[in-house]
Amino acid sequence: MKTIGIITEYNPFHLGHQYMIEEAKKKTGADRVVVVMSGNFVQRGEPAFFSKWTRAKAALTNGVDMVLELPVLFATANAETFACAAVRILEETGLVDTLCFGSESGDLATLQEAAKLMSNETEEFRSLLKANLDEGMSYPTARSKALEMISSINSEILSQPNHILALEYLKALARYQCKMLPMTIKREGAAYHGTSLEDKFASASAIRRGISEDQTRAALKQVPENCFDLYNDALSLGMAPIVWKNYAGPLNYKLRAMSAEELRNIFEVTEGLENRILRSIDTCYEVEDIIEFIKSKRYTRTKIQRILLHILLDIKETEVDYFMKKSRMPYIRVLGFRKENAEILGDLTINTKCPVLTNLKKAPEILDEDGLHLLALEKAATDLHAMAAPNTLYRSPNQDFTMPMAII
Repeated sequence: MKTIGIITEYNPFHLGHQYMIEEAKKKTGADRVVVVMSGNFVQRGEPAFFSKWTRAKAALTNGVDMVLELPVLFATANAETFACAAVRILEETGLVDTLCFGSESGDLATLQEAAKLMSNETEEFRSLLKANLDEGMSYPTARSKALEMISSINSEILSQPNHILALEYLKALARYQCKMLPMTIKREGAAYHGTSLEDKFASASAIRRGISEDQTRAALKQVPENCFDLYNDALSLGMAPIVWKNYAGPLNYKLRAMSAEELRNIFEVTEGLENRILRSIDTCYEVEDIIEFIKSKRYTRTKIQRILLHILLDIKETEVDYFMKKSRMPYIRVLGFRKENAEILGDLTINTKCPVLTNLKKAPEILDEDGLHLLALEKAATDLHAMAAPNTLYRSPNQDFTMPMAII
């Protein structure tokens, strides 16, 4: 059977996501869809608005056959690490024929050309990149400007959110010599950061913003009709939304208890940034104020949010490096699957060489020390996410061990 793979966050799943799945299946003639989805925290360095189980159910209700979890160690990392880990998971399933991803242009050839240049950096490129960074540009901007100067590729194209990830997916496919073929679907409707709920296929950002600003009914018109009750129930019961501002207490505690030396060991804390982070709490308490204090032209809001999450979860640079260098993923975790295509779970077990997790209570029997370490970090992330639930009834710990797989 032909199977496509998609790397996603579905934060939340909306009409644009539904369109992409339908287009990808139509263009490839695929029978099945497997997605790797960020868990309870996402790549922009934010808590997922809805839990991973709610988001998995939305995906399974709309054409996805199996949802796999991207471990938080990678899900909250920079674009390169995020993409490498997600691509490896899909490749190591042994099931996926084509990696499908969205892009603003839909121009796979140009993206492949850029990815090839980025994978084989010349001395000229590295020199231009350094010069741009020295001028205070953020890394994504510096890189896109450098590429524009050594090729015919427009830097405006390479600075767009979907393109940034698309390039990293293509680099990862080459790096790991994957059998999966790439295919891109042109993004339709609102831009990635679009804020209007009137747009065709409003962005996930607009939907989250609409819910936060008491425009829930208008926001939920932008999700598939079969997801309305799922999201509305989560909101009504106080399971969601989960937002950054609710982490002010835990974040301040961590920052007040850490030294500059300890902060230097945290993933993505570089170039003396630990000092700026510690100075932030002299005058700031709320999460938004801390972010605003730390961010600059060089350090984007997204990067700062990721770093703050790494601090909360104690994710260290050495830890990420260690797992990225491993020859195989410590495990593949199934968050859910469609009952009518239950054979996909058996196919996964047969075709992958990684341990497959469906019931975490059995983890000690099938995981090695590395796998148990990665899973313990996932439990900590889920517990942290639950702490911010609006209704205290849904703040209980150990949900990774008590919540069943999503089966639709």
